[in-house]
Amino acid sequence: MTRCPFCKESIIAGATRCKHCQSELPARSARSDRLTARVTNKLNTFRTGFLTGVVFSLIIAFLIYRTFA
Repeated sequence: MTRCPFCKESIIAGATRCKHCQSELPARSARSDRLTARVTNKLNTFRTGFLTGVVFSLIIAFLIYRTFA
């Protein structure tokens, strides 16, 4: 799924016309799709690592608090 650049509604990625506002959508190249997928994969990896680090830090802080309290 992707968003229409005109009305911002969700549409199918390969659509040529928006089903909501009926506007013609610009053609996307295969290269831009690969680039988008690569950037998304990198962001997902960073986000997952960051959240894991935050959860781990909270667990360590809780264990230290519980030991000394």
